Amino acid sequence: MSFAVDFALVEAVGEAVSRHVRRTPLLRSDWLSVRTDREVFLKCENLQVTGSFKVRGALAALARLGAEERRRGVVAASAGNHGLGLAHAAAVHGVAATVVVPRSAPAVKVDGIAALGARVVRSPHDGYDDTETWTLENLGRLGGLWLSPCEDPAVIAGNGGTTAREIFADAPALDALVVPCGGGGCAIGAGVVARRMSPATRIVAVNTEASPGMWLSWQEGRARRRVASRPTVAEGLEGGVGEQAYALSRRYIDEVRLVSEAAIRRAVVGCLLRERLLVEGSGAAGVAALLDGHVEGRRIGVVLTGSNIDRSRLGELLARDPTERPEG
Repeated sequence: MSFAVDFALVEAVGEAVSRHVRRTPLLRSDWLSVRTDREVFLKCENLQVTGSFKVRGALAALARLGAEERRRGVVAASAGNHGLGLAHAAAVHGVAATVVVPRSAPAVKVDGIAALGARVVRSPHDGYDDTETWTLENLGRLGGLWLSPCEDPAVIAGNGGTTAREIFADAPALDALVVPCGGGGCAIGAGVVARRMSPATRIVAVNTEASPGMWLSWQEGRARRRVASRPTVAEGLEGGVGEQAYALSRRYIDEVRLVSEAAIRRAVVGCLLRERLLVEGSGAAGVAALLDGHVEGRRIGVVLTGSNIDRSRLGELLARDPTERPEG
């Protein structure tokens, strides 16, 4: 498969995506604008179908399958949101889907994947990297065509590309667009679109300190395929970076920043209590970077990538971090 992602591909998958997703709002955040003395806009993919932007990439990829590929079905490894998006897209297109999740994947994501009709298989591993390796080693037994969450051109174009195209149509004069980053697909797709629709906008990818795959890749000048991740509230950003994604990141991402677990917790609580927006840990990483002063510019866009957080984890975050509670 030729690995190329460009604006033409984003346009080509756009209709297949837009027919089945919400055009989520781009909201000005009074809380973050006042707090940071900027003008801050939130792209609310936490309000998307399946609770995450990742349904976009799955729809884009499955729409491009041939008849024989559809017959075979698809297999993916996922910390949760890619699996949810794939399960939804598979139901739309009438394709069988198997999703392999880490042993420690949150119940809200695992249950959601199964409810959408996909077969769920738990790997014998807790981390994403080991789960992906196990899936590829057992692909013949699992059956189906492998669909990577970050190293498939249509997935990248659908995920980051169609999201960013909506953002720049609504707010074309952003100084920076801040995107949570695991394997890098969303930030890369956003960069592809920014280069065409808003060339002055910097793409800021945000890694977690607990699993800094992209940050380490940039520091070392090569793809860090595996990362010794620590426990994190942003499990959706866990894991290393593939060779193709790394190469594209150097072309389409301008900066990679790191945020701490404490900053992510504050961002989740702040989004809920200040903006009344439910955002999971990985989805709030961009807000965490902004709150911690890692983003320059006057007009800032931040992608809230998902809302699939377990009730127990949300309760824990609210109990542990009261710093963003409204006064009075």
